[in-house]
Formats: sequence, structure tokens, C-alpha cells
Amino acid sequence: MLAAVLALLVGVAAPSPASAADSPFCVPRTTPPEVGLTLVSVERIDARTRMYAFRSKAVGDAMPDGLVRVRVILPPDYARSPGKRYPVMLHLHGTNNSPSTFPANEVEQVLGDNDVIFVEPDGGPAGFYADWYGTPVTGRDLFNGPVPFPPPAWETFHIRELLPWLDKTFRTTGRRAITGTSMGGFGAMAYPARNPGAFVAAASFSGAVDLDTLYPIAPVLISVAWDPCIFGDRTLQADNWKAHNPVDRAAELRGVSLFVASGNGLPGRYDDPVSAITGAPLEILVHQSAENFVAALDRAQVPVTTWFYGNGTHGPRSYVYDDLRRFLPQAMSALNRK
Repeated sequence: MLAAVLALLVGVAAPSPASAADSPFCVPRTTPPEVGLTLVSVERIDARTRMYAFRSKAVGDAMPDGLVRVRVILPPDYARSPGKRYPVMLHLHGTNNSPSTFPANEVEQVLGDNDVIFVEPDGGPAGFYADWYGTPVTGRDLFNGPVPFPPPAWETFHIRELLPWLDKTFRTTGRRAITGTSMGGFGAMAYPARNPGAFVAAASFSGAVDLDTLYPIAPVLISVAWDPCIFGDRTLQADNWKAHNPVDRAAELRGVSLFVASGNGLPGRYDDPVSAITGAPLEILVHQSAENFVAALDRAQVPVTTWFYGNGTHGPRSYVYDDLRRFLPQAMSALNRK
């Protein structure tokens, strides 16, 4: 949990030319990310669910075995309706989670009979859904372990490799929603802002949606406890930080059907004695982050649906399931709009 708290406090980043000078802690990316996805294996989880493993040129060797994984849950009638097309919903996982963190049968129950292809891709232990600015001079960092050069390009993997593969492989309508939990909540808001037209709906579930504004201690944490190679140096690459922060990109989310949810950090209906202690501080922080993000959307006159549901901490997956249930009608309305 401490690692998750520190990772969430650090923020997110992606490569862009250094704004003044290169970060002294990083070997900066020198070329744009490559694109190329090669399917390695398919594992059948159940009648509706498959786990796909790929080699990704964008991510390279960032994962321990060199593979990135994507879990796909098909709608109940997909096999029985060969002429029917379906919208897609991506779900981005949190820090130190994976596509299989939530049991497939539980996710299927939450999705119910909604006609949507639900996709859960790898995002790295703390990849923060960005094309990294550079590789640490040490060659590794606290959360991701060894970091290759060129560094991983998670945004390129999801937007330029995975989305085209999904449209080529499955019967999609071309309309997409995106959701994310914790670290993934950041990606769920950053991706639509940075990639206009890619998604028609987006939801953050207890997401890290305003780290730059909310946490003035983040630069200190980066310097002493982590490397700055996702964003680049906080001062030297300040423009790159702003280019990825949902608060700074709030106006660019206009036209996307938005949903933001969080608890308040007090123990709630799904908490046990452990989560009541370990998950409380982080949920207090992400709740304030969500309020700051919503305020930025209001200033930009961008509509958003909020569900600040009161007591609840950071961790129990039942809170995420409730968030998804609450968002699904809104998402399906946007996905099925002509």
C-alpha cells in the first residue's frame, strides 16, 4: 500500500522535447515510439473471456517477460449474433494491478447483459498511462523495476496499437468508452483529452486526476523516492507535466460524457479492519483530487456527472463495481448514440 500511495503521489508523464534542458536523472527518449503489435498467445478464461498476450514495439521489454496482456470480455450474445457490432469499453487498472486483478466472473456479473466489449489492458506496475519521457540513469526505478531504453510508451500501446487491433479483431462499432481505477482513473481522463475523438465517454473511479495541482510535495517525492522519468523533471519539463494533467486539459474533454466517483476515506460498507486503515489516507487524497478536477471542468463549462458516495476507502473492489454499475447506463447511452 505504501508503494501505491507513493506511486499515486508521483503522477504521470509522457515524452516530449525537453522544455529547457534534459532531466539530470533521465536518459531522454530520442526517437518517437515505434508501433507494432504481435499476438503471442490466447488463453480461454471462460465462455466469454479471453486473455491475449502480445509483444508490443511501443512498450518493448518493460514487462518482466517481455509481454503485455489484454483481457477481453465479450457480450453474452456475441457468438450467437454474427451480424451484430458492439461498442468497446476500456478499463485501465491501478498501481501494481493487472488485467486479471478483478475476477472475470465478477466483472461479467457487473456488466450484465450490456452489449459492450469490455477490454482490460496491461498498464505496467506504475506506468501511469503515458509515453515515458526517458529511462532512469540507473536503468531501473522503485516500482517498475528495470526500465529499458527506449522507455515504455504506454499511451502509444493503448491508442495506436491496441485500439486498431480491437477494431480489426472484433465486430466493433468504432465507438468507445474508457474507465479507470486509481492510477487508471488518470489515464481514463488523460487519454480522451489528448486523443480527441477516440472516446465518447470516460469515467474515473477513485482516480488520480489532479496530482500536479493537489500535491505540492510530489516533486520532492520524485527527487528522493522515485525517478522523474515518466514526466521528466518537474521544473525543466513543466510543460510536459501540464500536457498530461487532466485539470490542465479539462476544456479538451468537452463533448465526452464524463463521470467521476470517489469515497471520502472513512470506513464504509465494503471495508474490513485492514482496508479501513490502509485505504483511508489514499481515498482522502483522491477525493480532493476529484473535487479539484470537477472544479476545473466547471470553470471550463464542461458537463460532468459526479458520484461522491460518502464513506468508503481505497482498495475494496466492490466500490469499483458499484462505480461501474452507476456509470454503465450513462456510457451505453453515449456509445449507442447515432
